Amino acid sequence: MKPLLLHYYVTYRCNARCSFCTIWDPAKWDHCATPSWDQMTSNLTAARKLGTRFVDFTGGEPLLYHDLPRALRLAKVLGFRTSVTTNCLLYPARAKDLAGQVDLLHFSLDAAEKETHDRIRGVPCFDRVMESLDIARALGEHPDILFTATEETFEQIAPLAAIAQAYNTMLIVNPEFAWAGNKGVGERELACLERFARERNVYVNRAFHRLIRAGGNQRAHPVCHAVEAVIVISPDDHLLLPCFHRQRERIPMDGQLEKVRASSLVKAYEREDGRQVYCQGCTINCYMDPSFQYACNVYLFLSLAAKAKYAWSKYVLLA
Repeated sequence: MKPLLLHYYVTYRCNARCSFCTIWDPAKWDHCATPSWDQMTSNLTAARKLGTRFVDFTGGEPLLYHDLPRALRLAKVLGFRTSVTTNCLLYPARAKDLAGQVDLLHFSLDAAEKETHDRIRGVPCFDRVMESLDIARALGEHPDILFTATEETFEQIAPLAAIAQAYNTMLIVNPEFAWAGNKGVGERELACLERFARERNVYVNRAFHRLIRAGGNQRAHPVCHAVEAVIVISPDDHLLLPCFHRQRERIPMDGQLEKVRASSLVKAYEREDGRQVYCQGCTINCYMDPSFQYACNVYLFLSLAAKAKYAWSKYVLLA
């Protein structure tokens, strides 16, 4: 099958210091690397030829990438649906350049109280999120609020849903997954989050919840199709296998993404999708969500139901 999604890491730099993330740590990644324009053009063009429909420009903080507006415009010309998630520290300054280019614009907000959100993010940015919501709406944009629900923050869903209702926008609930020292969430947190699943302004994907309750990906019967479903490109122009979070291979592309994707190494990783030792118990939703589209099972139907509700709420009820 064709890949569904391109995760394009345009930088590993970040101007926040989130407690549940380590990408910002300069000891772990090359924070100087960013794609050249030739690399960006080649990779986007090749990914679209491979059939990829969505491109997520990510990081790090993607708004630190100077050529992001240009990359978004190219992606739209090529026919991609685009997404960007930002902590909003730079959004007010860059909002006009981004306007009309991002189909799914996500503003990260982890608590309805300034002190709690800023402590989690490691920098004062709550006020900037609120300002960004006003700016985006004034520009005719329709941003979503992205809430990373953790053991500490899951009960914030009620006041965050109220903020989403006040701003006539959607609250996307993103359960924390186990990675880089994070424990993820359990039954108590899931049960609380699901009480809001029917709220008009709230997106809760029950497929994630079912997978977490099942103990995550099982090697004997894998749910994950990360290599098949998702192309992951690093800022220094490498294809990452099997994914960013569990990367074991970094293949330099040099303008040859289509050739690299057809290589025996990538095909070998495709055959072992979800079956590696490190895949056991995985719940990383960056790869599980697109993977749900690659098999006809309960995960597919739960995921499609959540997406249908999101689309109905955002584009019909909140329009």
